Amino acid sequence: MKNKPDRIYLIIFLILEFIIMFIFKYFKIENTSIFIITQVVFVILFGIIYYVINLFIEKILERNFCIEYNKIMREYQKTNDEKVFYNKLKNIKKKPITEDLKNTYYLSMATAEYKNNKYEEALRSLDKIQTDDKHILKVIEDERKTILEDKNNNG
Repeated sequence: MKNKPDRIYLIIFLILEFIIMFIFKYFKIENTSIFIITQVVFVILFGIIYYVINLFIEKILERNFCIEYNKIMREYQKTNDEKVFYNKLKNIKKKPITEDLKNTYYLSMATAEYKNNKYEEALRSLDKIQTDDKHILKVIEDERKTILEDKNNNG
């Protein structure tokens, strides 16, 4: 079990399984085929419900990050203040959840670090991006080349 939701899933699943077993024992239902059908239906329904709840929670958490991130980006577009941009991204309260949002965040962070002459940090942020998308990989390589060139020129 890697993360907390997996543990919660397992605990709730086991509790509900014991409830089903108790109900069958309490009402003295001894038909094995009914028990098996009940178990199959329960597993399918529980899986669907857990998936929907997890998706809902993830969307809420994503939304919170996106609101804060977009506010920082709009402010940077208006002011062009690299220091404020860097500090706000570095201290963002809501953290990205999905891989796409993490990649977006790390790419923006690399840009902010680069604009503040933090070349090593910018390269590390680029290294954190995980994708197979050829377009994004090209953007990362172009940014890496730009950072390395500036680093070599500015010492």
